[in-house]
Amino acid sequence: MITSIVIIVVSVALFLYWFRYSCLLILESRFEEDEARPFASPEASAFALLEQRLAAASTPSELKHVRNTLDDDLRLIQSLTRDRQGDLSGIGSLESRLLLIDYRLMQFAFFCFQSFGVPKAPSALREMSRIIGYLATESGVNLAAARG
Repeated sequence: MITSIVIIVVSVALFLYWFRYSCLLILESRFEEDEARPFASPEASAFALLEQRLAAASTPSELKHVRNTLDDDLRLIQSLTRDRQGDLSGIGSLESRLLLIDYRLMQFAFFCFQSFGVPKAPSALREMSRIIGYLATESGVNLAAARG
């Protein structure tokens, strides 16, 4: 009985480690800048300015505003992709789906960090911002490929 519980706990811990490591590796892979240009327009998304806002944010209300902006950007990216694919989630590739799950986990982490006053809340927002940037770049590449 105890052996089974230990095996389950270790397996879950290893799965979570794999998941986080995979998401961080995906975020480290970069698209080239010219691939991102078709999507990068100032009115399309505010994610380009979020790193500056995040660096300047110091109060909980400012951090919440950055989180709301990230959520708005995610909805925009999903709607653009959904219109093109007819997909329910609005996100296509396996990497994007993993990052979308990671985004939701970072939302939960941000909520917990901010609720308990842990100073790691900006790092959760920073990862959410990187995920939005990745998804926006991937959507731009996909839209450019669909047009051309």
